Amino acid sequence: MRRRALIALLVVAIAGVLVFSVWSVISLKKEQQDMRDQLEALEKEKAQLEKELSHINDPANLEEQARDQLRLIKKGEYLYIFPEEITEAGKKAEEELTEEE
Repeated sequence: MRRRALIALLVVAIAGVLVFSVWSVISLKKEQQDMRDQLEALEKEKAQLEKELSHINDPANLEEQARDQLRLIKKGEYLYIFPEEITEAGKKAEEELTEEE
């Protein structure tokens, strides 16, 4: 009788270890897939940033940024700012300040 109880206890312990091991493997596989997904997203972001970086010193890009962000103009040109542009520029500036804080 005592021997049967010991065997039953041993079987339950082995089953518990097996269940825990399988659960650990499944958990690690899920974590591995999550890491692969995260790596893929980061690689896409890196590629986008490298693309932007390659265009950063392009004269056309520099001119566009100077005109859009700094409102610079060439000699002989006139800059017209309409009320809704002022409002939109103010909103963008507010958003940028909020993000920095």
